[in-house]
Amino acid sequence: MLSLTPLRIFISLQEAIVICLDVGPMMNQSPPGYCSDLETAIDVISKILQRKLFSESKDEVCLVLFGTPDTANNLSDNGYDNITEARPMGMVDLDLLQYVKSEIPPSNLSADFLDALTVSMDIIHKVTDAPGSKFTASRVILCSNLGGEFSQDKQENIIQAIKGLKTEINFIGPSNLGGDDSEDGGGPDQAGPSTSGKRQGKPKTPQQNLGERQMMEIIEEVDGDAYSFGDVMPLLSFFETKPVRQTPWKCNLEIGNNLKVPVCGYIRVKQAAAKSWKSVFEKGANKQYTPKGVTSFHLNDEEETEVEADDIVEGHRYGSDVIPISKEDKANMDYKLPGKMLQVLGFTKSENVKRHQYMGRSVFAFVADPNDDHGGVAFSAIVKALYETNSVAIVRRGATARSQPKLACLVPHIKVKYESLLFFELPYAEDLRTYTFPSITENEKFKPSEEQLQAVDKLIDSMDLMGENGEPDDDDEGDNEMLKPKEILNPVFQRLYQCLLHRALNPNDTIQEIDEMLKASLERPQAVSVSSCQAVEEMQKVFKLEVTKKTEKGTGENVFGVINQNGDAPKTAAPAPDNADVTMADMAQGAITEVGSVNPVSDFQKLVKDADDTTFKRVCKEMQNRIHQLVLESFGSQFFKKALDCLKSLRTETCQRKEPDLFNTFLRDTKQKLKSTSKTAFWQKMCTENLTLISEVECPTSDVTEEDSKKFLQDQAASQEVEMAAPDESADDLVSLIWSLVAENVEGGLGKCGGAWENVEGAWENVEGGLGESGGGLGKSGGGPGKMLRGPGKIWRGPWKIWRGAWENVEGAWENLEGPWKIWRGAWENVEGAWENLEGALENLEGALEMCRVPGKMWRRAWAKH
Repeated sequence: MLSLTPLRIFISLQEAIVICLDVGPMMNQSPPGYCSDLETAIDVISKILQRKLFSESKDEVCLVLFGTPDTANNLSDNGYDNITEARPMGMVDLDLLQYVKSEIPPSNLSADFLDALTVSMDIIHKVTDAPGSKFTASRVILCSNLGGEFSQDKQENIIQAIKGLKTEINFIGPSNLGGDDSEDGGGPDQAGPSTSGKRQGKPKTPQQNLGERQMMEIIEEVDGDAYSFGDVMPLLSFFETKPVRQTPWKCNLEIGNNLKVPVCGYIRVKQAAAKSWKSVFEKGANKQYTPKGVTSFHLNDEEETEVEADDIVEGHRYGSDVIPISKEDKANMDYKLPGKMLQVLGFTKSENVKRHQYMGRSVFAFVADPNDDHGGVAFSAIVKALYETNSVAIVRRGATARSQPKLACLVPHIKVKYESLLFFELPYAEDLRTYTFPSITENEKFKPSEEQLQAVDKLIDSMDLMGENGEPDDDDEGDNEMLKPKEILNPVFQRLYQCLLHRALNPNDTIQEIDEMLKASLERPQAVSVSSCQAVEEMQKVFKLEVTKKTEKGTGENVFGVINQNGDAPKTAAPAPDNADVTMADMAQGAITEVGSVNPVSDFQKLVKDADDTTFKRVCKEMQNRIHQLVLESFGSQFFKKALDCLKSLRTETCQRKEPDLFNTFLRDTKQKLKSTSKTAFWQKMCTENLTLISEVECPTSDVTEEDSKKFLQDQAASQEVEMAAPDESADDLVSLIWSLVAENVEGGLGKCGGAWENVEGAWENVEGGLGESGGGLGKSGGGPGKMLRGPGKIWRGPWKIWRGAWENVEGAWENLEGPWKIWRGAWENVEGAWENLEGALENLEGALEMCRVPGKMWRRAWAKH
């Protein structure tokens, strides 16, 4: 069998390519339901042209068809009949692709494939030897099943022409040259690589065997390549992106003040990006215009007043204000750039630079400058020294004179053919994010058993990609890898190219489904799937998965159902689980969005769970405000215990999150507030609970020493004796204090009521006097009743105003009674709060009963007096 070299189609700078396609009768024969060799060959040629088109290659292609009814070539006068130059030499475009896909007709005439090679070499000779030719290489691709007749007397001339022009010959046929007696080596039902249908693996004819032997002799003489349709289809099914010629980034590697080694940097890895979409305006047929964007600035007012660009300055937001920065200020405040440089800051062990700290959008590979021999020796010594000591170099790089400096590390990379330093960017302090995650091993519930650990180890070993079935990699020194990421094409790009090509050739059709071969490229290797079956089954045994029903919370909707808008009966509620504790608080509670006053500790812990830094600080601020509210608005020591629980929870969470400053600053502020108020009893309870500042022993990020933490509690605010507003903190004295205030307000209100009634009595006396005067006026003047009535009317209005003012005093008195009522209602609210605290519930109950008896007596006395 002919030994074939690896596929190396279309790898050159600028190439002249002639594609020679057989359209004769032997290429058109196929049983019903199977695709012919001509259809498969057209599919192969289409994919070759697609790769050229999307890679924006500068190669030029000429299409030659042999076996056509007509003859159109430069050697037609010499007897080279039934050969047509269908497309002259030129760059690939959509017209050529459309012609190959749909406009190549099959023929019933046969032509000599050696004559077709001769016509192809004549075209190569003319384009490469022409004055000003830009081609650096040439290639002929012959697609045929070699079933037609041919003449052997032209073989030597063809071989000499190929060698003289240094043209590469590629043959693509149904099967490998010199293979078995059937095309593709299979039976009649074998599926081929064509996308248009199945191919029939029919036996070869004697003429085909003779043609293959003739073609093998030519390929062996000119060192050409031969492939079957099955070989090339998987490789040509993917679109090829535009190759990029790299320009080296040259600079000196500075080590200290005196050592400078010239190096060249090349991009080793960089995220590829597809070409951006372009907005066009289509007017008429085949007339497209690119619209021009115009930018204008307007004020956010009703008129949307336009502002000139010269009147706009940049500003930096600082809090709620915007600080304007002029161009001169920006130029002066910018960091002074060091310029283009690659400076070594120091060396460290490779384990000190973690893999997750690698950042940046590209990876550079630095090699020695090929034009400096002495520099190459020095560079090689640096690479080997770093490799042998397992170290890396920490460097600072400025890409250009106007670039910001980047911090990075240089990692030694030694292969058989070259030595290099790989450049990885490293983060600054502002780039790092610190997160605290709970430990899995501390909870016995989540600790895996030995059997489970062995099952996972077995699964990993069975799915190892570095297996015996992998192919050796020259760059990796013989390692066998079954799935090589550097050979997997981006499916997003491939899908985009597929859709663009389909839309260009079929403007009115719908977008096709994703190509099956593209799907298969991202599937798990078959060898890995087979080897891991047993390990997966064992994993299913040791890790049993059960479908669990989510426990519904006992809300009012779940318990009582929902009443619709029409007032109908409520829908049947889902039965609550047996172990569900349904409380009134659960039914009334909705989504927790802030730290409440009923269960502040529970709310705080739920809000800070999995919260980011910004949310955590906001929730801590809410907790701090809630603690101050509980302490400063508490009657005596009623809410002190709840405030202490909140303080403990806040201290624990800030210590775990390594944010001790949030707690320490709050505690210092609380101490000052307690000194200035009458809540020194709360400070004494803090001292009893030893709630002090978070020291550096508890949290390494704290700036408080252990000695300062202890001293903070010793300086007690209780040393400054501040009299409490209430004479005593007991429940009885608290009730007495509350109702003394109630009695005072009631007496004051009743006193105002008495004054109001006196005003009412005076008003009625004035009314009676006014009526008397009115009667006298009527008795004296019977002839002038109109005038007489106006006089009493004036007299009547005076007493009426006094009477109305008296009623306003009465209403004011009743409004004054609302103050004592609010105090009484507040007392009841405190009683309800006492019920929420399990400890001290009996004491609060007695106080509440006492509160009920005292206001009853007070109200009876007030009513009797009234």
